[in-house]
Amino acid sequence: MPWMFLTVLACGVLGCGGEAPDTADRPADGFAKDSDVRILSPANGETTTSPLVVDFEAGADVAAVRLDNQYGTLVDATAIPGGGQGEFVVDIVDGRYELSLVGLDDRGDELSRTTIAVRIHSSTDTPWVTIQSPSDGATVPNPVRFVVDAADTVDEIELLADGWSLGTVSPGELLTYEFSGTGYARDIEALGLADGEIVATDAITLTVDAGTTPLDSSFNQRVLDVIATYPTDGSYGYYWPSDSDWAGTTRDIWYRGELVAEGDPEHRSYCSGITWETFMRAWEGLDEEMGGDGTINGMTVDDLYEFRTDWYVRELWGDGVGIAVENAGIGERITDLEDVRPGDYVQIWRYSGSGHTFVFIDWERDDDGHIIGLRYWSSQGSTDGIGYNEEYFGSGGSNIDPSYFFAARIYDPVDWLPRF
Repeated sequence: MPWMFLTVLACGVLGCGGEAPDTADRPADGFAKDSDVRILSPANGETTTSPLVVDFEAGADVAAVRLDNQYGTLVDATAIPGGGQGEFVVDIVDGRYELSLVGLDDRGDELSRTTIAVRIHSSTDTPWVTIQSPSDGATVPNPVRFVVDAADTVDEIELLADGWSLGTVSPGELLTYEFSGTGYARDIEALGLADGEIVATDAITLTVDAGTTPLDSSFNQRVLDVIATYPTDGSYGYYWPSDSDWAGTTRDIWYRGELVAEGDPEHRSYCSGITWETFMRAWEGLDEEMGGDGTINGMTVDDLYEFRTDWYVRELWGDGVGIAVENAGIGERITDLEDVRPGDYVQIWRYSGSGHTFVFIDWERDDDGHIIGLRYWSSQGSTDGIGYNEEYFGSGGSNIDPSYFFAARIYDPVDWLPRF
């Protein structure tokens, strides 16, 4: 275990002078539970200095929090009655760390845990380069999406896998590479260059899994037809009540004769709720046209509730829609960005730990045709509710982490798989 000093500052509810975090783009249910904990800073994959300042928040059921890394406990259980925000300050030697914030109940039992990767580089005199995404030791689908961050003095970065060059990028740019072999560990190295000279290096290992080959589906157009029926003038606003079991839909949703989601009288919504609503509306139209049996691949009402919980994301950094549709046998995850089509559903996570669920519309590309971001439709505070928005890949805390970009496609019923 690396040698370190510990200096701990733990603060109560908003006791460190910080503002309440922006929850506008968080998914619902499985993330914002009273038992959850979340690291507010540093961002996942960030390179920072020592002493390391870890800002966090905890739900109302969390009595204490503990900070661990891969070597053991950094900060012992520290009381935070009733949840709120706090801060730990840790003197720690340079290196890569997996930081885990653990939420505990009043008996000291673990309630929840969230983990991020950080790299400590304390010298202000020497340049650095960090493979920010994927994280060290990760297993990722093919093709692999890399983002590398670097000091201001680094001009460009060359990435290598097992000694072979994958390409050269500027700091913060997205590099996508499709490997010819999958299923085993690879050594990835980043060479930071300044005026053509290597001035910094970083290295990780990762395992590349085979990607998916998604089918075409007419359901995408049904989704696009549904979203076109919603106004985007702010009249269908955004609303995220963290202490409610409301499903985030603008209208009542019925299934097999039962009311499964009560709509908001003011037509408000949040991201996972409105995307699930568009799916349900698109399926209802399809089922009526086909003279179906009124079920989604045979789901009971209880099955539908489980499906919705999957869709709304069960845990921080998790895939939502992809898990939901594969568990239900009605669709498949999409691992290649170039395979994503308008009308596909997407769950993203930013390096900051905030997430969002939306309907994919189109890619944003640079002058060379490389993907740099995307345009989507959803409900979010930045558009005053339902509307279109753009976000980008990169290395900043508010950028999309490409390793946590989860896309999925709903298939036509003829391509659905048995659930049992």
